[in-house]
Amino acid sequence: MQLTRRDIVKMGGAACLVAGTAGAAFADEAAAGYVVGAADINFTKETDVLIIGTGISGLAAGMEPILAGKKVTFAEKKATWGGDSAFSCWFMFATGAKFQLDYGYTTTIEESWEASKESNIKTFDYDWWPAWIEGKTFANTEFVDVSEAEFGCKYQEPATEEELPRLFARVILPADGVGTGYANILTPLQENLEAKGAEFLYELTAKSLIKDAPDGAVIGCRFEDAEGNYVDIKANHVVLATGGFVDNGWMMNKYLPNWAHYGSLVAGSSMGEGHAMAAAAGAMIDGMETSYVYCNLMGDIPNATTWGYWAPMVLVLPNGKRFIQEGQSHDAAQKALDNGYNEWWVIFDQQAFDARCVAKSVENNIVAHEEAYVTADTLEDLAVAMDVPVDTLVATFAEYDGYVEAGEDKAFGKVAHLKSLSAPYHALRLNVRRYKTSGGLMVGGDNQVLDVNGEQIPGLYACGAITTQAFASCSTCCATGYFVGKTIAAM
Repeated sequence: MQLTRRDIVKMGGAACLVAGTAGAAFADEAAAGYVVGAADINFTKETDVLIIGTGISGLAAGMEPILAGKKVTFAEKKATWGGDSAFSCWFMFATGAKFQLDYGYTTTIEESWEASKESNIKTFDYDWWPAWIEGKTFANTEFVDVSEAEFGCKYQEPATEEELPRLFARVILPADGVGTGYANILTPLQENLEAKGAEFLYELTAKSLIKDAPDGAVIGCRFEDAEGNYVDIKANHVVLATGGFVDNGWMMNKYLPNWAHYGSLVAGSSMGEGHAMAAAAGAMIDGMETSYVYCNLMGDIPNATTWGYWAPMVLVLPNGKRFIQEGQSHDAAQKALDNGYNEWWVIFDQQAFDARCVAKSVENNIVAHEEAYVTADTLEDLAVAMDVPVDTLVATFAEYDGYVEAGEDKAFGKVAHLKSLSAPYHALRLNVRRYKTSGGLMVGGDNQVLDVNGEQIPGLYACGAITTQAFASCSTCCATGYFVGKTIAAM
């Protein structure tokens, strides 16, 4: 059933519920629908700031409001906080953060902005865009500083050029390296938000935004609890931090059909509820069909896809052949598919266990994924354990070692960590998975969601992977969340 504005039914005085079902909401994005025959609105809770979602963008959105003394309420559909961020590699970027400057890097955020603003302001053609992208750029660094100083988040001593050529001065990691953001960033951030007065509500699934009928402002959200009861929460500011739509089959088939038949890395998490509710409230839908530009398929052990940045690795297909330059994180899954395979192997040695930026991740993942892990003292035995052709794997390593000796990778152009591996050898098998998506909502100069006419919807904000501007990267999810919170805190 397609719902239109003619289906408006006022409930609870001047308020009305807007439909949040994906099919109905997206059937006619220009004509937001209203729920017909739903239970009357009954606000049982009121708050200054209602943040829907507790991944890193949602938690970041709560930082400045809670420091400003506002009442902040988080609503999460799962039984615990963290969202998809709990599975992130936490490969982050920042410039001019205090701990970077203290370490000796001299580039400030002001200098970085001056160097990049000309290209950044060309991204979108909105009058408000130059000021917005400047604010978001500074928010990226401010998030790092404030999360460390006020919320106990811990970051690793910056990388050296030897550890991470080309990117070393901008990349930051959690204190224990790649993949440890849950312990070093998410946990202290959530615990300190709660200690400062933020309320966390769990097992609440967002169903419909609640709008004030006369002026169209969003004034709350209807949820369904674990027992199937409606819970209506009123708020001065509603923040959608609900993540992507990678787990929503309808949206995947509509916007990214080439990805739709692959399994999801975190099934049932990024369901696109925020997209559907916002579309029903009149929001403009933007950029979902081009998510692949910013996002990617991934291996089902995502941390392992980043190890090649920091240590020598050899990546091979089930046929035993090398297929990609190992110092990257986003292209291996697609390259495996291009070669006709749904899986690949990451082969490493003691050098990975000794590399401080990935050591903890390596140790954790070989324990957590015992079924996909093999080790051997010879390449022949490793090939047998991996079930790949022995002669082919031995020949692959002979060719690779020749490139190392010559100092030039003629096959794939690898430069960083072009070093040989030695026994004992270790290998992890990765399978192709849908990882994350980007796009859906655009926010305007005040970080409120834009409607189909390009005007901001009063009271409705968005941050993180649900927004086109965040590109679903860890840093930009932090930045857009913090920027939204900073905007609200100033009101």
